[in-house]
This record gives sequence, structure tokens and C-alpha cells, in this order.
Amino acid sequence: MNVYDIAHQLARALCATPEYKEFKKNVENLQKDSSAKEMLSDFRSRQLEIQALKLSGKPIDEELKKLENLYNIISCNTLLKSYLEAEMRFATIFEDVQKIIGDAIEPKIDKEKQ
Repeated sequence: MNVYDIAHQLARALCATPEYKEFKKNVENLQKDSSAKEMLSDFRSRQLEIQALKLSGKPIDEELKKLENLYNIISCNTLLKSYLEAEMRFATIFEDVQKIIGDAIEPKIDKEKQ
């Protein structure tokens, strides 16, 4: 079987999971609420800013506190809370699959033969 065919089969299998279906439903619901989309966009922007600060070696403690406060605020919105929880559940599956593939293809160095 062609590796690309297998990749497409894996993609279909991921889309068939209850976690993906729930995530997709939450995405569709979020699309209907412009204020929730804006709040999520602001949250994502702040996450990226913190990642950039961290990569540049700058302190992030204060920004992390602000992000946590923002998360607490958006979590009060049931639509956003449901979206973020569904996203996290599907992301966990996706990351697990990536790890399985990564572990399988990463060359191993036998420490005993060094």
C-alpha cells in the first residue's frame, strides 16, 4: 500500500473519532458567534506573544498571569469553554498519533555499541 494512501486512511480515521466530531461541532458553533470568535482570537494572539517572548529569553511571568486571567474570563463563556475542551481532547489524540509515528521512524542509537 502506498504511504500516501495510508496517510489519507489515517486522516479519515481521525475524522471519524468522537473527539474530532465534537471538536468540529464546536468549531461550527463558534463560527456563529462573532464576539466569541473575537475573544478566542485575542486569546490566541496573546498565547503567540508569550511564546515569542519566551523564545527571545524575555520574562513572561506577568504576561502569563494576564493570559490566565483572560482564560478564566473566556471560560465563563460556555461556547468557548466547550470549544477549548473539545480542542484539547482532539489535540491529545493528534499528538499521540504524531508521537507513535515519530517514535517508529526515529533512528535509535544503540548505547551499548558506542
